[in-house]
Amino acid sequence: MGIRPFLFHHLVAAGTALWLLPFIIIPSVIVLEELTMVVVGIAAAGNYIPLTVGIALLVVGIVVGDSLAFFIGLLGTRYRLARRIVEHERVAPLRSLLRERSGSIVFTTRFVPGFRFSFYMACGFFGMPYQRFLPASFASALVWASTITTLSFLFGFSFHALGPWRWPLLAAVLVVFTVIGYSHWRKVTGKTAARIPVETVKKE
Repeated sequence: MGIRPFLFHHLVAAGTALWLLPFIIIPSVIVLEELTMVVVGIAAAGNYIPLTVGIALLVVGIVVGDSLAFFIGLLGTRYRLARRIVEHERVAPLRSLLRERSGSIVFTTRFVPGFRFSFYMACGFFGMPYQRFLPASFASALVWASTITTLSFLFGFSFHALGPWRWPLLAAVLVVFTVIGYSHWRKVTGKTAARIPVETVKKE
């Protein structure tokens, strides 16, 4: 049995006992973010679970996963070698980036798969305040989970009408979000890096 049918089967089984949903959705979205959102949306379309409950649990799971990455990075600074890396002038561009555009970067990184864990870990490693990180993580999780889960919910209703086109359409939406997020991410990081004096980067 594949991962998607396996997860769907357990969501359907938990539909009669809603207290089980947090124990299925939260760990699943930490490990497999987009796949879990799609499966939750389709399960909600079949009236197996409430859509709002599914989205709420997805947001909680995403924020928990982001926070785990953040605190792993923060714990890394307890080691002397890690502290030397953080304080080195060669990483001044990244420190400045996190200081000047922390909320925007955390938000847009959500839409760039492959960057999330490492970048959120870097947020903790380079000393971004958690009180800044958490609201941006929550806002991005709410937008991302609501959008993808609702689209999957609608696709679930139009299962027969869309036929084999339902999955390419959903994949296209994911690609569009990724491209827009990555473009904005590059724009923000490029502008910030350009404002950092060259002497700061070259200084030993």
